[in-house]
Amino acid sequence: MRDDFKKPLVRDLAKRAGYTCSNPSCQRQTVGPDGSVGVASIGVAAHITAAAIGGPRFDEALTPDERSSIENGIWLCQTCSRLIDSDAARHSTALLNEWKTLAEMRAYLALRGLAISSTRNFEKLESKMPELVREMRADITEHPFTREFVILKRAWVYNGTGQMIFSYYIEDHEHLDGKLKMCENYGAIIETTFNNVDRYEFTEDFADYLLSSA
Repeated sequence: MRDDFKKPLVRDLAKRAGYTCSNPSCQRQTVGPDGSVGVASIGVAAHITAAAIGGPRFDEALTPDERSSIENGIWLCQTCSRLIDSDAARHSTALLNEWKTLAEMRAYLALRGLAISSTRNFEKLESKMPELVREMRADITEHPFTREFVILKRAWVYNGTGQMIFSYYIEDHEHLDGKLKMCENYGAIIETTFNNVDRYEFTEDFADYLLSSA
């Protein structure tokens, strides 16, 4: 049995987040025109602690009503919803509650013509990992409309989907996992891992930084 959210609660979660993904490194708009006369949505009312036993971050201390309450929900895009469940170790209950609080604060302020000011000092980030950022800049300068990249070992073969995608190799960059986590914290990249391949996407802010300083 799953303790799923009721439809009115799903709508409330979406509205309280301003219909944007609550991941502060993402903040994608999740609803809009579908290209015709309808509406398209990529938003998901995700459980902070799992809806059923065996799910990510399941909390047996919660009652079914608590598990399906608005307090246990967070509004995310489909990509980030998959991410938090496939990598539960790095997406704790405390972290998701922090995302939710910040997302609702952003929406509250936006209604009043205000915004949360966040300075993303990419120059400081680059000073911590100049070789990696230099390689990223060279790649995006050559292919300015590409945003995705994968992390590989040189012995591996990656069969992508046919579109252009960058590759960075573990052997070329010491402490690469830590550097990528730092890039996420600075809002430079978003993790989009699937099919057991470490995959990421440059944020537009970081892509603009790389291209403007090329």
